[in-house]
Amino acid sequence: MPADPLNLCQQLIARGVVDGIQLAYARGDHAPTVACFGVATLDSRFALASLTKPIVAAACLVAWKEGVLDLDAPLSEHLSDVDEGLTLREVLSHASGLPADDAKARRVQLDPNSSWNVVAAAYREVRPVVPPRTQRIYSKAGYALAADALEQATGMDYRTYTTESVLTPLEMEQTTFGVGVDDEAVRSVKEPGLLGHDQQLFKGARFRHHGLPQSGAFGTASDHLQLLQMTLRRGRLSSDRHFLAPETAALLSTNRAGALPCGVGEFMEWERCDWGAGFELRSDKSPHWTRAALSAEAFTHFGASGTLASADPATGTAAVILANRGTYTRWMLEPGGWPDICAALVA
Repeated sequence: MPADPLNLCQQLIARGVVDGIQLAYARGDHAPTVACFGVATLDSRFALASLTKPIVAAACLVAWKEGVLDLDAPLSEHLSDVDEGLTLREVLSHASGLPADDAKARRVQLDPNSSWNVVAAAYREVRPVVPPRTQRIYSKAGYALAADALEQATGMDYRTYTTESVLTPLEMEQTTFGVGVDDEAVRSVKEPGLLGHDQQLFKGARFRHHGLPQSGAFGTASDHLQLLQMTLRRGRLSSDRHFLAPETAALLSTNRAGALPCGVGEFMEWERCDWGAGFELRSDKSPHWTRAALSAEAFTHFGASGTLASADPATGTAAVILANRGTYTRWMLEPGGWPDICAALVA
């Protein structure tokens, strides 16, 4: 008999692995199931961490659809000082050759007087460490540049444009870029890691203030499920309404830039690391944070705050698991963690 995903989540709470979990999942066009465990409630919001990236990617595709951004034109058409070989398609799929992050840009983020504009200027100076389209280097720097280009092309702050073009149409009403440091609705992340010096990721004042495009959104599982379902349905919100054309939405979850090696820093790397213009592609990667739970057609994304989004066209299942513990100890890969919950959801 298949395991019960709700029971698996409850066991993580009972064993003290995490304090709170929000789970939202749906199969096909059936109504979603949303469940909360531990300190989490339906009103709780979680640090999405890198689940922010597919939201920003979707906003870039809307801008492409509107004709204000070109996926294959040099980013230097919109951004001064950037490497002339970079394109939006490459940065969204981590095929730009840019490094994972940049020490100078992180130091700028720690400055209490710094604004997003100052942070963006620091990221414009980052240069590729390998030629574009030769390795898949998971890059926060790339998504900072994508948001910067989005601003320059649309004339709007990336947070405002993304809210109006993605969050509002998808009814992701509880999702924001950044939150107040004392916001009681936001679940505090255990073992969050450091932005730098004494500033913590996800719950530190500087991190929450910036709401950066690579990792700074906060939201709910049911909100993020909307983005997954739209992608799974190839842009459809309902039977008679589309958010994106099918061929545009498909870019989020189909491989870009060919069969490239590398992966997610020191966490996991592969000889072939397929990635869409937004979501990671399960394909035949081994090891993987969902192990053998999902088909090769599945697409996923995880965040270092303890968050996972996954969708599998083979079963029509989409799921979002938000927890409040950093992934650095790999607690989520232990028995009863992400692989087992994903397997129970698609059974």
